[in-house]
Amino acid sequence: MGRIEAGDVQLVINTVGSDPTAVRDSASIRRTALLRGISYFTTVAAARAGAGAIRALQSESIGVRSLQEIHPERE
Repeated sequence: MGRIEAGDVQLVINTVGSDPTAVRDSASIRRTALLRGISYFTTVAAARAGAGAIRALQSESIGVRSLQEIHPERE
């Protein structure tokens, strides 16, 4: 966690299983990221969605659309 506290980390992706030590460490990592204002993801699916959002922001392709426009096959 020293790297997070030092400001060397801009994004945290932290997945964890059921090991009690890993769960405890995970909570500490998330808390530190939250207190530092660093975005964090706890699942691979969320990290992928976040990466997609970052790419969209970088390419300026984000706009306002309805869910029906995004998923027209579900109407």
